[in-house]
Amino acid sequence: MGSIGPSRSNSDLSSQPRVLDWSYLFRQRLALDQHWAKGIAEVNTITGHADSVYCVQYDREKIVTGSRDRTIKIWDSQTFQCVRTMTGHEASVLCLKYDRTTMVTGSSDSTVIIWDLNTGIPLQRLLSHTAGVLDVAFNDECIVSCSKDCTIKVWDRSSGRLLRTLVGHRGPVNAVQLYGNRVVSASGDSLIKLWDLKTGELIRTFSGHTRGLACVQYDGKTIVSGSSDQLIKVWDAESGHCIQTLRGHKDLVRTLHFTGGRRAVSGSYDQTIKVWDIVSGECTLDIKDMHTSWVFDVQFSTSRIVSTSQDQKIIIWDFGKGLDISDID
Repeated sequence: MGSIGPSRSNSDLSSQPRVLDWSYLFRQRLALDQHWAKGIAEVNTITGHADSVYCVQYDREKIVTGSRDRTIKIWDSQTFQCVRTMTGHEASVLCLKYDRTTMVTGSSDSTVIIWDLNTGIPLQRLLSHTAGVLDVAFNDECIVSCSKDCTIKVWDRSSGRLLRTLVGHRGPVNAVQLYGNRVVSASGDSLIKLWDLKTGELIRTFSGHTRGLACVQYDGKTIVSGSSDQLIKVWDAESGHCIQTLRGHKDLVRTLHFTGGRRAVSGSYDQTIKVWDIVSGECTLDIKDMHTSWVFDVQFSTSRIVSTSQDQKIIIWDFGKGLDISDID
């Protein structure tokens, strides 16, 4: 019998690079795009908070929410079961952000709490704001918080030391976004401001909304803002020019999510969620009759939208159901 050569172990096989079938992936991506365009999605609803759900962030493993009931809950992203409830704030949890190891939350109790995301243990409470903390953002070095007290504060992530306070808005600062060394803020004074994170210098003010702003997103080049004037505006961050206005909501645009590219998703006090092409200005999907009260927060990924509301519900739209998108999402 001729030799067939040395056999390869399972570890040898697993070390071989995967060969992707690009034609197959293209077909799956095309099907996913069609699901988004036609609103084809499996819908699941999570309940468990005892009051309004103000904020959400999620990934493949978990969904994290903050509520007026003063708790933060972590839900399994596949089974939708609550796996942890975290307490520490003395009033509504208005905002949260997390990365691989850390979560930062802000509350009506005027404090910011830094948590160990993996254990759920609060590590540090940041004290300086004199009114509710309305939004937070952070990177490897800094935490940025904004407040009803009209200020933005920059903290050292490691020590929790207050580095500087940014003053310039004449109304509550409702939202902040952090990208590189720049911070974008949106306020009830109807203005958007772009700041230098390191120096605290005001770089530019964006004026165009006619009423207070509730939300803002920033990817380093483009700013997307939502206001109680019922409009969403798209801005060139460098020139300060408004390059698109999105019309369709019939009440306050409370929440936006935008991570670059053409797609943005918004949620409104008109109880709808809308998907937009920010280049053409077209509303590509209008989701109605799901929430029964104000929409407070919305996030999206390649295949999902997750929203929260005053109606205490967390709703998940899965546009990838039935598709093989493991190499796409």
